[in-house]
Amino acid sequence: MEFLVTTELNLPAGVDPAERDRLFAAERQRGFDLKREGSIERIWRIPGAPWRTVSIRHAVDAAALQVDLETLPVFHWLKIEVIALAHHPIEDGQ
Repeated sequence: MEFLVTTELNLPAGVDPAERDRLFAAERQRGFDLKREGSIERIWRIPGAPWRTVSIRHAVDAAALQVDLETLPVFHWLKIEVIALAHHPIEDGQ
């Protein structure tokens, strides 16, 4: 299945800068891993909103997507919106 996933990071104020840097580095690496594994097809940043992303993700079902999202190091500070996507006839060229 394909999903449209929007995330917004709300890291709490007062997070130690070294911990923030560690989290961001781990998040970046996990993103590369999910891309390589095929979970993330495409991902974009939202101009003017540096902590928001939109992505097209693949998973067997919503439960598998949830498992992938929970592996993100900043998961607990993410506001996540998920929309399941279904095939549209225009994709067939008719």
